[in-house]
Amino acid sequence: MTARLLLLLSLLMALACGQVSKEQARRLVARYNEVVCEAYRKNDINLIDPVVGLNTPDGKRLLGLIGVRIDMGLFMDARLEGLEVLSVEESRDQLKVFTRERWRYRDLVSATGQQVGEASEDRYEMVYFFRKEKGAWMVEETKFAAPPQVGRKAVPWSMDAREAHGIFPGPTAGGKK
Repeated sequence: MTARLLLLLSLLMALACGQVSKEQARRLVARYNEVVCEAYRKNDINLIDPVVGLNTPDGKRLLGLIGVRIDMGLFMDARLEGLEVLSVEESRDQLKVFTRERWRYRDLVSATGQQVGEASEDRYEMVYFFRKEKGAWMVEETKFAAPPQVGRKAVPWSMDAREAHGIFPGPTAGGKK
């Protein structure tokens, strides 16, 4: 009886502290990805404002990736096909969500909608770093928790697909990697 009472009290305390459950974390990550996919489809970086700020590492990354496509006359159609939350770590105003994901991507010509290059089916293990701002969880940064399994071998511009996915940095000044 005492063990049950302690368990019940622990659960109540966790709820009272507002801890984020796996299902809540899944909804946060799904919403983030939904908004980011829409920004890629519409080539509109401003669409990410409800889920990530431009001055964060992730906002700057998205600005660059969407900007490259705009400059190339392309947009990306990205679809999240599977999302599993592996674990959630929460502290006072920070949240880390570890996920396993399945994605489908293709780049399209902005003017015609014609596909350019090959489509890609990818699998990722990700970490989402959220920070609480004005009572809402906002993405500050995303990182691969393990090397991504990328389906396509090249992107429709002269860059290694691994570079486009942030696996290794691009050329440095002097042209060396």
